Amino acid sequence: MVRKLEKNRLVDFVAKIMEKSGFKVQKYYKTTKYVVDIYGVLPTVLGDIGIVVACKNYEERWKVGLDVIKEMEMVAKTLNASKVVIITTSTFSDNAVGYAQGRNVELIDKDELMRIAKSLSNKKIESYEDAELEEEDEDDDYDPSFGSKISGSFPK
Repeated sequence: MVRKLEKNRLVDFVAKIMEKSGFKVQKYYKTTKYVVDIYGVLPTVLGDIGIVVACKNYEERWKVGLDVIKEMEMVAKTLNASKVVIITTSTFSDNAVGYAQGRNVELIDKDELMRIAKSLSNKKIESYEDAELEEEDEDDDYDPSFGSKISGSFPK
């Protein structure tokens, strides 16, 4: 059985992976209507690539549904992000999986999350299973000037 993570630890783990992959990351990014768990921008010579990430820390019996995907698509449109990633410590409903196929939506369930953690652990990158991550208040992660630190990458 997968050990249930505290949401902020899951967000920290995913943000760390994104940062090591070259993304500039803002956790708990606030739009006018939503708070996105992670908003990442990958600066490239061809233009910046934006990704919005939702981390759903559910118990195994709960499935992430279509409503979460549609909400994240609206957020992505608002932020002009090119991809939506939804990560869960449980699984996805059949409707959610079917809807995500053929869209710029990546679904990562508990099994894929464990594979990622194990592969990173083997590469000596801190895995979420043994990470001693600092407990942080969600509001402490919000940096209103974050978007201005990367020219043109984040909406004002």
